[in-house]
Amino acid sequence: MTNSLKHLWQMSALRQAFALTLVFLGGLVATGFLADVSIRANLNQTIDNDLLTKFNQIKADLAKGISYQSIAGSYQSESEHFSVDEFVSFKSDSGRIYGYSIPDVYGQTGFVNLAPYYFHEEEGEEAEDHVETETSWRVYVGTVLGGTLAVGSSLRASNQLLNTLPYAFLFSGGVMMFITLSGGLWFGWRTQRRLSKITNALDQIAAGDLATRIAPSSCRDDLDILSVKLDETTQRLSTTLQQVRDLSVNIAHDLKTPLTRLRAQLEQTQEQNQKGVSDAEGVAGALKKTDNLLEVFDALLRISRVQSGERKKQFQHIQLADLIHNVAEIYQAVVEETGRSFSVEIEEAGSISGDQVLLVQALANLIENALRHTPIKAKVTLFVSRNTIGLRDNGPGIPEAYYPRVVEPMYRMEQSRSTPGAGLGLALVKAIADLHQAELVLSSPASGKGLSIQFVFHPPINE
Repeated sequence: MTNSLKHLWQMSALRQAFALTLVFLGGLVATGFLADVSIRANLNQTIDNDLLTKFNQIKADLAKGISYQSIAGSYQSESEHFSVDEFVSFKSDSGRIYGYSIPDVYGQTGFVNLAPYYFHEEEGEEAEDHVETETSWRVYVGTVLGGTLAVGSSLRASNQLLNTLPYAFLFSGGVMMFITLSGGLWFGWRTQRRLSKITNALDQIAAGDLATRIAPSSCRDDLDILSVKLDETTQRLSTTLQQVRDLSVNIAHDLKTPLTRLRAQLEQTQEQNQKGVSDAEGVAGALKKTDNLLEVFDALLRISRVQSGERKKQFQHIQLADLIHNVAEIYQAVVEETGRSFSVEIEEAGSISGDQVLLVQALANLIENALRHTPIKAKVTLFVSRNTIGLRDNGPGIPEAYYPRVVEPMYRMEQSRSTPGAGLGLALVKAIADLHQAELVLSSPASGKGLSIQFVFHPPINE
């Protein structure tokens, strides 16, 4: 039971719902207190204003010569000059009291509060002739023509209202607290379910199940966005690990054959040396095979260095048109010597921030790939358009299904691996594109024949 409560309290969404409910309850209590104070003040002010208005009216009537008896008649009920909710009392300068005698107030002026009071018509009357009330009074006392006038108003109605207010606030506060707590816990529970789903998915991913996905039905809020981001991250991690596995297998395939041949070459050279015959050709062949292996590892190291992002420190402003002209100047003659045609297309070239050496190397790799995989008399075109640079040819091309795979390190469409190369050229190109946050797009040219590979830089920086 203790562990269950501890686990329940660890749920942040439920804790937040409970905390917000307490905050709401505190606000409700503070609001109720302020409302009670404000209502009491307004009621007292209203009563005082009514008493003052009534006093001034009677004072004006007395000044006009109207007798007190006539004025008091309008306030008579069962007992003279007294009603349930209000009264008037007049003490003349000669000492005579009209209405009920209230000795405690005649010597004062202004507003006076009276506790529940026994009213007598004359000071000497017997107790059985008095009128008893069970409510307090608010009285205004002041001097008028001929004496002192006291005007009183019962506080019974206002006291009943004020006595009811705490119960009303308590009841409404309880109802609101129940609704708020219930709603908060319900929303907190729903949020906690989603958080628990994310937590369980992360536990499965940590255990090695990279096929796990949270897969929210829609992106309604930040938790759904977080779920989508986690799914995307898991997918990229799964792809990266698969590429690492494929790279290990491809490296094993690509190195096993040349190492086997190198060993055979060295064994043959050793046999020749044992016979006292110098085998310079065998040594040269072994050295060449060793150089080929070193080139593979050098290419892998170059890809690793590019992917590390260290070269971003060397980024500089590059005019794409100048970049294309420089590459064309270097490689045009090389391409044409192989019997292929070479052309350059420039259309509204923009500028970027990048590493010119790496971009030249990427375009050089694309040209070497074109020379390796296109027939003689093929057309090779280096182009730039706004924020896009690339190369296209009219060779045999690549099936569209292989576009995502050919940019992986050590991947080769020719599974027998009998042709030259290690499958690292396009992988290096992809790494350079990623370093520049450019999209590497492989497609078929408009003619429908050949291959087009282009860097699309985002966002473009135009002059």
